[in-house]
Amino acid sequence: MRPWRYVPLAILVAVCGVSSSQLPWHASLVDQPRTLVEVLNSDEDYSLLLSLLQRTRLIPTLNKLNGSTFFAPTNDAIKRRSGKDSGLQRALEGDDLEVPDNVQEELRQQLFYHLVNHTIPVPSAEPTTQTIQTLHFPKRSTDPPTHQPPPLRLTSRDGSLWVGTDAFGQGGIQVVKERANASNGVVYGISDMLQVPPSLLHVVGNETSLSYLRKILTPDLEDLLNKTSCLSLFIPVDAAWKSIDPLERLYLESEFAEDDRRQILDMHSVVGKNVRWFDTFASSTEMTTEYGSVLDVEVSSEGATINGTKIVQPDVYASNGVMHLVSSLLIPPGALQLTPEKYLLTLNCTSFISLLHSVNLTHLVNNSDRHYTILAPKDDVLSFFINDGLPKAGSEELKQMLQYHFIPGIWTPKKLDHGALLETELREPGLDDGRQVLQVEVHSGEKAAADSKHISFGGAGVIGEHVDLNDTIIYFISRPLEPPADPLQTALPSLDLSSFLAAVFSTSLADVIKKTPRTTFLIPRNSAFKRLGRLVSDHLLAASSKADLENVILHHVIDGVQYSRSLVNASQHTFATLEGSDLQLERTDNGSVFIRASGGWADMQSALYPQNLLTKTGVIHEVSDLMIPRTVELNIGKLMKAAKATTMTSMITKAGFDWVLNGTAPPEDSVWAGRGLDGASWTVLCPTDDAFKEYNLTELLQDQETIRSVVSQHLIPTPPLSTSSGSSAADPNNNNRPLPLYDLGTYSTLISPFSAYGDIVFRTLEDKTGSEYMVGIKGARGTDGKTDWARVLSWGRTTTGSGTGGVIQIDQLLMPYHPKWWIEYGPPSFVGAVGIPANVKSFIAGGVGGVCAVLVGHPFDLTKTRLQTAAAGQYTGAIDVVRKTLARDGVTGMYRGIVPPLLGVTPIFAVSFWAYDASKRLIYTLTPNRTSETLSTLELATAGFLSAVPTTLITAPVERAKVILQVQGQGTSSTQYRGVVDVMRHLYREGGIRSIFRGTGATLARDGPGSAAYFAAYEVTKKLMISRESTSGGNLNLGAIIFAGGTAGVAMWSLAIPPDVLKSRLQSAPTGTYSGLFDCFRKTVAQDGITALWKGFGPAMARLGVEASRKLLDSLF
Repeated sequence: MRPWRYVPLAILVAVCGVSSSQLPWHASLVDQPRTLVEVLNSDEDYSLLLSLLQRTRLIPTLNKLNGSTFFAPTNDAIKRRSGKDSGLQRALEGDDLEVPDNVQEELRQQLFYHLVNHTIPVPSAEPTTQTIQTLHFPKRSTDPPTHQPPPLRLTSRDGSLWVGTDAFGQGGIQVVKERANASNGVVYGISDMLQVPPSLLHVVGNETSLSYLRKILTPDLEDLLNKTSCLSLFIPVDAAWKSIDPLERLYLESEFAEDDRRQILDMHSVVGKNVRWFDTFASSTEMTTEYGSVLDVEVSSEGATINGTKIVQPDVYASNGVMHLVSSLLIPPGALQLTPEKYLLTLNCTSFISLLHSVNLTHLVNNSDRHYTILAPKDDVLSFFINDGLPKAGSEELKQMLQYHFIPGIWTPKKLDHGALLETELREPGLDDGRQVLQVEVHSGEKAAADSKHISFGGAGVIGEHVDLNDTIIYFISRPLEPPADPLQTALPSLDLSSFLAAVFSTSLADVIKKTPRTTFLIPRNSAFKRLGRLVSDHLLAASSKADLENVILHHVIDGVQYSRSLVNASQHTFATLEGSDLQLERTDNGSVFIRASGGWADMQSALYPQNLLTKTGVIHEVSDLMIPRTVELNIGKLMKAAKATTMTSMITKAGFDWVLNGTAPPEDSVWAGRGLDGASWTVLCPTDDAFKEYNLTELLQDQETIRSVVSQHLIPTPPLSTSSGSSAADPNNNNRPLPLYDLGTYSTLISPFSAYGDIVFRTLEDKTGSEYMVGIKGARGTDGKTDWARVLSWGRTTTGSGTGGVIQIDQLLMPYHPKWWIEYGPPSFVGAVGIPANVKSFIAGGVGGVCAVLVGHPFDLTKTRLQTAAAGQYTGAIDVVRKTLARDGVTGMYRGIVPPLLGVTPIFAVSFWAYDASKRLIYTLTPNRTSETLSTLELATAGFLSAVPTTLITAPVERAKVILQVQGQGTSSTQYRGVVDVMRHLYREGGIRSIFRGTGATLARDGPGSAAYFAAYEVTKKLMISRESTSGGNLNLGAIIFAGGTAGVAMWSLAIPPDVLKSRLQSAPTGTYSGLFDCFRKTVAQDGITALWKGFGPAMARLGVEASRKLLDSLF
């Protein structure tokens, strides 16, 4: 197959019509036998050519040739060319010494390109193109000649002969002189000098349709095109590159696409022993490229294709090979993949990629087997940090930083949740080579859609839209991400944690905390030291207490990484610390979390504020208060040392109370032994050393009795503090005081049993600039507060004993108070002379009995009420009520609602018995003709019923408040009341007096028949149980009293329990639940059955001993 076969028919017709005036290239030969040199010498038109042949020393070569063809440029041709070629100009004008050797060698090779080592036969007149081999063998100055010189095309067209045409017979140099025959060849005069084909690099550079290829060529590729021998290129034209994605084209143009560019060139290159000229292709030819792919050439009458791609221009000759232009890229499917790296490079993340290259992390953006979410800062972002703020290129620190930008998995915006922690590619030694996590923040925009979310990773916001590849998500972030630092460095910027951090740095634990792997650091806020009590804080921060401080610090470091979710939502409650003891977590229904220390004082706890401050060894959370482990013992001696109270310490030791300082029981030989003080806790009112300046210490310390009296005035036996009913997240550790410092709170001291003025009282100050509280001797007056009042300066609580007590530092010494004689003896003398009225004594006796009855019987009453008001199935019985109440609220939960009956028991009993006596007198009045002074059982029952009428006016509101308080916490009421006053205030706002007295009818329905049965059964049983030895029918022994009370109680509750159920439900239900007593009866029976009317009967029976207790107390008083 030859290209000239495709010359159009029109050209052939045109050639046939050429006029005879044109110069015929097949003119008759001269017959004289002459050599090629002689032919040239005989024609003046070749004088310049001869000069060049002489300069290049080619005359002998021409004489030796035999049967060759010389395309000889005429003088005009050489002159034209010399105007464009300075080397040729110098060769024409200079002598041998002025022309460099390399110029002469180039000119020599160029002249060889005009010589053909055989005689070209006279071509036919038809348009044809033939390929001929010249004597030019391309070489560099230091290389031997190649074995495959570039061909030369000779074309017959338009009635003329053209040499150096392209594959289509176009272009070239015209033969302008007729053929001259020589004895050793022929000469054709041509109109220009033939140019030696350049290297493929120059061929590519001169081809206008290869501008994109030139754009992506690098020096290495240029060197390959310039130096590789026998190179056959199948190069796609510019239009072919448009089939590649624009982003990938941008990538190919970048500095990082060198490997891909080389691969693409190899896919289009064939290197072998021979150059693959077009005429070497058979009808079907297969070739293997440098990349390894196979090129399949198909030649047909319609043209030539390679792998289905059209060869648009074959055989563009070069000194080191040939180039064929094709219409499409010859890239095998899947050979050139669009990796994340290519996308990042094209999307202005070249600096980020450059950093990845510097630390050999390119596999993160090129490994197609792994799926990542990449957080990439763009070039304009990195430009602010590249010179200052980023680790050194190629460093391990930079490598860790970059790994922190890669999150395994595909995390689209829809998958991201606010506060989520995502594992990154960074593996930390401080996490036992586990993955470091990164916190995500997601805030919804104006539209409730995923694409309107504002997302940030580790505090760096996302800029613009994310890029979603098949196996990669790319977010562009506003700044580079810094991996978490060590715990102390991470916490330092937070000023609110500075106090605890200063304490850490004052010990030798800084390196331990920094380097211990997999830890959770709980750091208290600065306010924790104030709430801890200043004396405790001063003790821990003292140089002599370094061991205690280190144990406290290590108690705040959990052995293990616990992020917010595991602390708030997980089921684990116990966590080991580096100190050796455990922390206990308590989770509340409202989502709050409290931490209890292993030691400290009773109910010591701290609110947890989950922060997820990430560190290279774990995480940091904030807590509200310091937690003291059991290894740290805080006794009074340590706290007084922290208060610098050396004088008071000496006085306590001198008075024989040194065991108080140590928190131990009094020694066996002490005067205080055997007085029930073995397990007591103490609170010491501790005057400052300045408080003793106005006293003669020498004289004071010599008087043992005075010292003991003064010290006793400052020693307060401290009972265990009551447990609070709930925790407050705002102030969970407000129990740091040795005593509850209530306004007018009164406490007995060690001197109280021996003096009417031994008690001390606290007072809250309105002006709290200097102090919040004052303390003084109760009842002391007449001294203007000089010796019996002092300001509270600070305090600290101990952990010894029962975990109560401590030291309260005051600014004055409280001297025992001794009043004037008329103050001390006047009031007692008056009382002794007048006496205490009998009714007061009776009132006190009845009140004490009633209070005891309430205290003993209230847990049973609470159990009964909860059984009556609970939803069906909430409790399995009375024991279940007690168990769940204790589990939820502790022992104090059994006494919910005790205040209303305590306040009402005395007037209720008084009115009840008064009304009972009045009712009996009324019966006597209404039956003047009765024959017996003894009331019948029916009359006793009537009197009992009537006694309930006035009593109900007191009982109804008391029961209303009591029931509401009792049912709190079991789900029947969402309102939480702080006490009886709060309940009454709420009820009055809700419905006025009517709301307060709701259930009055039900109360009367219970107490009327119940009281009738009670009094009747009680009186009848008394009559039956009167001892036969007794001379009075009214006195019973203790057993008879208990039996009579029990019998009366059984009789009462047998009748009263159904209306009591209705009363409890009416009084506890929200407004509007029932329209009245009968509506409550109807709904109760319909919902829970008739047996619901006897709920709580068991607990009611269990409290029957209360009446016997009250009777016993009556007899004692």
